[in-house]
Amino acid sequence: MSEVALERRVGMRRALIGTNILSEPLFTLYGFLAFILYKDLGASAFQITLLTMLKPVVTVLSFYWSAGLRRTKNLKFNAIWAGIWMRVPFLFCPWMDSVWFVVFAAVNYMFFYRAGMPAWLELLKRNMNASERDHIFSLSSALGYIEGVVLSLAMGGILDNNPGLWKGLFFGSAAIGLLSVSLQSKVPDEIEEKGEVLPLKELLVRPWRDSYRLIRTRPDFARFQWGFMLCGFGVMLIQPALPLFAVDTLGISYVEMASAISIAKGLGFALSSPLWARWISKVSIFKLASFVFFLVALFPVLLGMSVFGLSWFYLAYFLYGIGQGGSHLIWNMSGPIFAGQEESSRYTGVGVVLAGLRGGVGPSLGGYLTIVFGPMAVLIFSALFSAFSGISLLRSRKKVCI
Repeated sequence: MSEVALERRVGMRRALIGTNILSEPLFTLYGFLAFILYKDLGASAFQITLLTMLKPVVTVLSFYWSAGLRRTKNLKFNAIWAGIWMRVPFLFCPWMDSVWFVVFAAVNYMFFYRAGMPAWLELLKRNMNASERDHIFSLSSALGYIEGVVLSLAMGGILDNNPGLWKGLFFGSAAIGLLSVSLQSKVPDEIEEKGEVLPLKELLVRPWRDSYRLIRTRPDFARFQWGFMLCGFGVMLIQPALPLFAVDTLGISYVEMASAISIAKGLGFALSSPLWARWISKVSIFKLASFVFFLVALFPVLLGMSVFGLSWFYLAYFLYGIGQGGSHLIWNMSGPIFAGQEESSRYTGVGVVLAGLRGGVGPSLGGYLTIVFGPMAVLIFSALFSAFSGISLLRSRKKVCI
């Protein structure tokens, strides 16, 4: 291996691990947002439903940010500015008491988080070989989740005793996250290539047309995305119901919620990540994804059983953490895997925009079903969608080999 290649791999490894560690405080606190809005800012069910709907919907708009890679090719520039803008609004939290400002900051975070992902994953693909890429990605994710175990418990205890401190926590977490930008700036990147200047109409239409052609010419990739679409829809369906079910039905405190998210879900993610990284190079991505979807289907089932005891609640989040460990790796690595020698940002961009499209329907429908039938019925609907997606991918693996 040449000295230049080794330097690129070491720099990418350092940036990937460092970025995950520095980004985790804000990511962990972000998981409390719906509960902060509901318990401390008095947000209505409509505002929570709107938040859960808008977060994935704006990923459709982020598609245009990532589509710009086909004209500029400056991956590092794309990833760095997305990392900056996703955190800046939270720096103003100490001076804000508005529900709508927090909703804006949350939606903005998700927009730029998704927008910078295709560039970041393409940088990872260019600077590491496949086996090392999967291993380091899982390792960095697991380290972030272990960090989240401690942070979630600490933040949950702080918020139970001093609810108003969420403002300072968001400010500090965003400031720490901005430090990751300096690590990303040192990642090796290709020289920027200026592309053609497109008319507005073409700028708006071309990303959709290119993605449609990609889906048409790659039926294997289309089947994979369809399976993720169904499972993701099931997960989005229960988002508006979760805070109502946890607070009103179970009477969950911040510390109990933190225990579920960090200790149960976080440990499930961290412990399973090395196994998922090992299996992804040995098992068909369709078969592996189907296992993930079946685990996700168990999550709402066990949540419903938590009315008989909180042990079911923690078990649900532990198994969900295991499933999410596989889902996180498979979803992020699916672009580089399906792309092969091609640029992966197109493939990742398709996954991002489909996540936004299902998010536009899932939370609003879930909020409506929660009002009409109650949270328990929504949990059942969610389980059915995820289980069916697992079955569909098991059938798909007989038709294609990846």
